[in-house]
Amino acid sequence: MAKDFMTGLKSVTAQLPNSTFSELEKIKKEIVVVEELRQFITPLSSDELSNLESNILKQGCKDPLAIWETTQKVLDANSDNPEKVVYVLIDGHNRYSICQKYAIDFKIVLLQFESIEQVKDYMIDYQLGRRNLTPEQMSYFRGLRYNREKGIQGKYDRTEKEGDFSEILATEFKVSPRTIKNDGNFAAGIAKLAPELQQQVLAGNINTSRSHIQNLGRDETIESGTLTSLNPFKENETDLVKVSDESINRKKEIAKLVISISTKSDYLALVQKVKELKKFI
Repeated sequence: MAKDFMTGLKSVTAQLPNSTFSELEKIKKEIVVVEELRQFITPLSSDELSNLESNILKQGCKDPLAIWETTQKVLDANSDNPEKVVYVLIDGHNRYSICQKYAIDFKIVLLQFESIEQVKDYMIDYQLGRRNLTPEQMSYFRGLRYNREKGIQGKYDRTEKEGDFSEILATEFKVSPRTIKNDGNFAAGIAKLAPELQQQVLAGNINTSRSHIQNLGRDETIESGTLTSLNPFKENETDLVKVSDESINRKKEIAKLVISISTKSDYLALVQKVKELKKFI
């Protein structure tokens, strides 16, 4: 990728003063995890997580955790203590969890950004720079970037460019503009899932088709973070994805209308049913 992540890392840390050992230890104890940022971290499969835990237990935590040094008011404008310094974990969530579990020491690197939106952009770029992403994870992070940036120019640490942003990303990632737009729907669909389900799907622990998730992204009737299952046969139907069942039912309705059509109103009703069916196929 065009973005040099190590150069970017150096640029945001260049102005930070050297911290003493005691200061670093104090920071480690005050690290907070912001749930809003979890979606910008690549989830690990069960095997990958097990291997990571085994490696850390044998060799320790070699790679430093990335920490965003900010203030409470940046995270919450209504905070009672706006000037309080906060240390937010932005990379190394799995390593941090393992180190906490087994009381293993770890290193940190402090980063500074002006806003949480800049942090999100940085995290997306960092994930897209990884070489071990699955096709689904790559689609997801490309989609996140497309959805965040389409129509917006001159964003954080990026050159202002003209034109359709899908074409810009398509050139960067050597795919078609249509693929980028599908990625956008895929990322939007993932956002409709509950946080834990998002992680399970992206980690590959749950089998589902990419087109299924893309359909969720196109469905404006589903609120973000509300779907707790991808199984259409569980009892709690308010939380389920019923795209296939809806498609079958609506096709049956259309077939009945075609057979009995005799008036203009019947024809208009048929047209409306066909339009509605498009959402489910």
